[in-house]
Amino acid sequence: MPSLTVLYTKPASDADAFVEEYKNDHVPIAEKFPKMASHSTTVFSGTPRGGDAPYHVMFHGVWESQDDMNEAMGDPSMMEASKHAMGMTQKYGNSAEMLLGS
Repeated sequence: MPSLTVLYTKPASDADAFVEEYKNDHVPIAEKFPKMASHSTTVFSGTPRGGDAPYHVMFHGVWESQDDMNEAMGDPSMMEASKHAMGMTQKYGNSAEMLLGS
């Protein structure tokens, strides 16, 4: 199934506030993506060997077909989410990587 994964690095400042804003403000925007079959968010706490995780938060959205995901990619909600994510990463001093998969 086609998917979109977004990986956020750990914020330079106030990681807890980033997660709160992400969950309260950003996820509701992502939930507007058309025809998204499911989504999940993971907040990483570390690695199995006790080290720091290379990423802090992960969003994973799944669609039933490539056509459905392509439709979502062109939807205004995707642009709204992208702008919000850019604002958050500027505010908290971290970065985001978007990955497409299947």
